This record gives sequence, C-alpha cells and structure tokens, in this order.
Amino acid sequence: MGKPEVRAKSMPLGMPSELNGHNGDTPLVDSFAAKAKVLIGQSRPARTEREVQRRRWTINGDFTTLRPTGVARYAREVTMALDALILEGHPLGRDLDIDLVVPRPLSESLPLDVIPVRLVPEFSRPRLPQFWVQAQLPRHVPGGLLSFCNLAPVAVRHQIACIHDMHTRLMPASYGWGFRWAHRLILPALGRRAARITTVSQFSRSHLVAFGIAPEDNIVVTYNGSEHAQRWNAEGSSLNVDRGRPYVLCLGRRDQDYKNTELLVRLAPFLDEIGLDLWMFGDVDETTIRRYAPNVPDNIVLLGRIGDDDFKKALEGALCFLFPSRIEGFGLPAIEAMASGCPVIASTSPCLPEICGDCALYADPDDLPSWAEKVRLLMLAPTLREWLISKGEIRASRYSWRWIAWKYLELMVQVDADFGVFDLR
Repeated sequence: MGKPEVRAKSMPLGMPSELNGHNGDTPLVDSFAAKAKVLIGQSRPARTEREVQRRRWTINGDFTTLRPTGVARYAREVTMALDALILEGHPLGRDLDIDLVVPRPLSESLPLDVIPVRLVPEFSRPRLPQFWVQAQLPRHVPGGLLSFCNLAPVAVRHQIACIHDMHTRLMPASYGWGFRWAHRLILPALGRRAARITTVSQFSRSHLVAFGIAPEDNIVVTYNGSEHAQRWNAEGSSLNVDRGRPYVLCLGRRDQDYKNTELLVRLAPFLDEIGLDLWMFGDVDETTIRRYAPNVPDNIVLLGRIGDDDFKKALEGALCFLFPSRIEGFGLPAIEAMASGCPVIASTSPCLPEICGDCALYADPDDLPSWAEKVRLLMLAPTLREWLISKGEIRASRYSWRWIAWKYLELMVQVDADFGVFDLR
C-alpha cells in the first residue's frame, strides 16, 4: 500500500467542519501544509530509511510535577495527542525522533506508546524554582524543544513555547510576589528568543502583543481541546451528596479573586429562594465564604478538590454550570461542562464569549440579578436548556487536542526549516 496523500486543507479523520474555532474550509493561518507542497499534498517516491533525515525534538516535562488541571492539562493532552498521531504514521512525524524529559519519576500514569520518557533528575538541595527548567533542561535538548506551560528555558532558541495568558500582569493580586516577577522577567525574554509562541485564544494573543511579549505574526492560537472530558466516567465517581434538592455547579477559589467567588456566595440566597443548592468545588472553604457573607448560606455545598470522574458526575446532575470569572485565557471548565452535557451560564468578560460563542447564556460579572434571572430561566424553560445542551456538545467537539497536536507537528517542521535542519526548496 502506498503512502497516503495529505492535502493542504486536509484534517485529522473524524474532525468536525471547524477546527478549534477555525472554519474547516479555510486554510489555516501560516499553515505549513499550505506552503510546503514539496512535503505535503503530492505523491513522491518512497525513500529508504538511510535517505531519511531524522529530526530531533524534546518535550519539556515540567508539567508532570503539577496537578493535571489548567496549563498542565494542556501539556498532558497535547503530549498524548502527539504520541497518537506519530503512532498512526502521520506524514509530519515519520522522520521525527521525540522524547519527554522529566525532572522526577512520573507520579501519575501518562499513557504513551512511541514517545519515550527520559529522566533528568532535578537539583533539589535546596530545590530552587525554575532551576531545572532554566539551567538543567537546556543541556539535555539535542534539537528542538516543545514547552507547554508558560515559563520555559530562555536559553533555547530552537523552541516552540506556549504562553497561556498574561494574568500575572492583568490580575497581580491573585499571585504571589515571586511568581509574578518570574513571569515578568522570563516571558519577555522567552517571547523574543523562542522560534514560535503559541497561545490559547485570540484574547490572550492580543495581550501578548500589547505587553510586548512577542510580535503578532509569530504567535499562533491553538485554543484547547475537549476530548479528555469524554474519557471521564461518572460511574467511577466516589462523590456522594444527596440533599434531595436540585443544584447548580460552580468553581470556587480562595486565592484568585478574578474567579469571582464573591458573586457566587452572594447569589446563594437567591438560589435558595427558588429551591436550588449551590455546589462549589475547588480550593475553597468556609473561611473563604465568610469573606463575603457573615454566615455560610445553608444551600452552599463545599465539595473541595474533586477528581475528573467526580466532576463529570456533578456536571451530569446539575441544572447548569456557573462561570462568572472576570478574565480567562481560555476557560476550559466551560468547555468541559458543554462536553459533559451541562448548560453553561458564563461571564461576559473576555475571553468566554470568544470560546463559548452562542452556545451559552451570559451575564455581567457584577450583575447579581442577571445571574439569578438566567438560572431561573433555565428552570422554567426546559426546551431552552435542552437546546443549550445540544449546541454546547457541538461547540465542545470543535475544540480538539488532536488538531492542536497536528498544528504543533506543522510548526515543528517550520521551525526546523528555519534552523536549517533541512531545506524546503
């Protein structure tokens, strides 16, 4: 059987008509596949293994030391999607040698079939923040480097680095002094030196440009994916809350004011009046609630930190998911809710309208009556709720880790060509 052809507009099998917010009929911006027809889009004679020039890339595995949420979720899912594409024989992965370099033995399973894991033990006496990333990792990168979690080695130019947002500049009160300054010092240098910068929304891209992190034409928006939520299994949940009342679900945070936990606490009495509980998961406790109310409302149920299967079970039983954040780089919980069949009421703050489109209801993050009215509307209009569920599932399916991995394979070829690894002429 001959090698399959891949045309400039082709996409991974099973993808919907839109690719992470892009119309599937429109060529991707700066797509290598649209430019390099010498490698993609036309048949060519098969080459022997001896003639194939191998390309070398490393994945920055600092994310493996983090809880698998937020930026670590992005890194984990993209790594697994890359592994799957290479295993399937993707044309842009046939000449690629890639591994994952980690600072510690893996504490959680990371199922990889073709990407080997290489341990470079971190210096830990004492453990210095960013020392492994900035000083140790660069010495073990023989080719290109993929970094997915904001801070990355400034010393490595042959690199694609993902900077998810500029929250440390936009919402400084939500972060510690050291964390803020690490980002303030490293990100501009990284943006100037890395061969490509990726980010997760057009909104984040605009901030990277506004703060002078990287030039606009060197920033590629990948968005996030949603397939991971389909792997969650509500039947495997150990969550056991039975209060005999319907509920809405939300995320609370004690250390990040921009998540707008205050509005959620103030909303609780309104929900109680219409017979609803407010289930709140995340790093939040009764002390946090008492910042915004003299007593903890009786209808607030604090779930604490919960696992993925527990989140799935809570979403499947909820009237809706409330997401009143004042700012997000992407807002992955909203898409996870949609993928799980739970309607979303989101803040009008950026970038949630960009991500959720017309598949959610919206309210101003400071307009408490509007939030109460939107919840009441979903209670009284089951047809609207079912419509939002259907629209949300379609919207979520258009955000794909597989597509993101495909895009990184393209970018890796572009960068290798820039560095003279091979000649595209």
